[in-house]
Amino acid sequence: MDAAPKGELEPADAWSVDFVVYLARILLNYDEASSAWWQAEVVPTVEATLDRSAPEPLRRAKRAAKLREVFADYTASVELGLRRYQDQGRSPSNLLRRLADRYGSTEEQRRQLALCFCLLEDQPRELLSELLSSLGLETRLQAVFSPALPDYLAMDPTRLLPDTQYPVWNGGLNRWVIPGLQAAQPYTSAFDDTKGVELSIFGARGPEAVVKERPLTGWDYLLFAASGAFGCSVTHSLVIPLDVVKTRLQAEPKRFEAAGDLVSGAMLISREEGASSLLAGWEPTLLGYLWYGVTVYPGYEFFKRVYLNAVPIEDLRVFLILLAGATATVFACIGVCPAEACRIRMVADPQLKGLGLPKVLQRISEEDGLGTLFDGLSTLLVRQVLFGMMKFLVFDYFADFVFDLAPSLAEKTETQLLVSFISGAVAGITSSIVSQPADTVLTRMNQKQGRAFFLETGQEIYSEQGIQGFFAGLGSRSVWAACIISGQFFLYDVCKSFLGVKDLRMFLNVQV
Repeated sequence: MDAAPKGELEPADAWSVDFVVYLARILLNYDEASSAWWQAEVVPTVEATLDRSAPEPLRRAKRAAKLREVFADYTASVELGLRRYQDQGRSPSNLLRRLADRYGSTEEQRRQLALCFCLLEDQPRELLSELLSSLGLETRLQAVFSPALPDYLAMDPTRLLPDTQYPVWNGGLNRWVIPGLQAAQPYTSAFDDTKGVELSIFGARGPEAVVKERPLTGWDYLLFAASGAFGCSVTHSLVIPLDVVKTRLQAEPKRFEAAGDLVSGAMLISREEGASSLLAGWEPTLLGYLWYGVTVYPGYEFFKRVYLNAVPIEDLRVFLILLAGATATVFACIGVCPAEACRIRMVADPQLKGLGLPKVLQRISEEDGLGTLFDGLSTLLVRQVLFGMMKFLVFDYFADFVFDLAPSLAEKTETQLLVSFISGAVAGITSSIVSQPADTVLTRMNQKQGRAFFLETGQEIYSEQGIQGFFAGLGSRSVWAACIISGQFFLYDVCKSFLGVKDLRMFLNVQV
């Protein structure tokens, strides 16, 4: 199996739906890769979602319905392989010979392949005759129709036609037929939404191929780190003025009360302190977010795979994605915390104005000790973990939402990057709202000389300004986050595309 482009399938002229779906059943039995995927990944995942307290008949029915849903997508994967084969100019006769060479070692396998190719409109008749002639006389049973046959097949997508089904020659039609299927009807019980679904008596062909996260190597994670460092350092450097205004609004709310908004605040700082003040703290910002990009993006990809593989339960997917974002952010905060403490002191402390990072570190070390750089770690963790959790979750799901509404946007790199940019902006605004109170407390803590504590700082803000005090600067921070997160994901995806790690999905496109 290999990678293939995503997109809704259009009807294929050369292959009937019955043929595609039954070939999928054959491959789940005889193709090693398909069988291993089904038994090791699909069946355990479905089993984990079942209610063990439910009656056995109901549990069996739900299990079968869930397996049929996955099988429908698998058949789309099979059809992708068939289309590629057809695009190479090869005929059904070529395909049957290839499959017989690969999977036709036993009489039962040859019988099943013959049954499958009888479902084509353009049959390889001579090759079918040759294949059937290789079967022993004891296998040549007259096809017998069973009314229970559709139900038998519906209970398990790996079931094949029993030995009561056998191709026979119909001289009037000049083709091979399977009389035992003459009255069988498609089943639809597994599909509430049949848009794009093609039904047959053997199951359904879904509208899209099976998608899964591809395995990652150490080199992949190194490229993620490089991409994350590039995206984070560039975007955070570009919005340093926004960050300065946001910090000053939180640190000196009375002074900037008249300014009110981001632009007015920037003009006030520029007028009273000089335009260079809007770049205060650029050194720790750059270094801190180099570290952030190097750790949080590869960390998220790593922990997401670890958690989803360890707990393959679809109902817990959102929780596990949140947990992956939180775990990666914890590691990122170890480096961001001292950098953020230095940045806030350089922006909010008049005594440190104009000093470079080495001198600021020296001053902090002499006056308070370098340990104070980690005073705000607990609060930073609250802020950044909330921010990181929401950022990755909203980005992933909003991007999927956009692609579901307009699948054509996934077909070109340019439109994919546009969706990344828009999704990043939405993720940034949402994350800002959720994490704003912790950000306000952190700014006040780092503004103070010496040590401060989370709860007492929060109580102080509440006593001075009430609940609204925790959301001081939310407008400017939302603008900041929308700019920075949209740019971050955009540059991250650009860099991944350049380095060859853009698409992390693997499509089960069966090699035929």
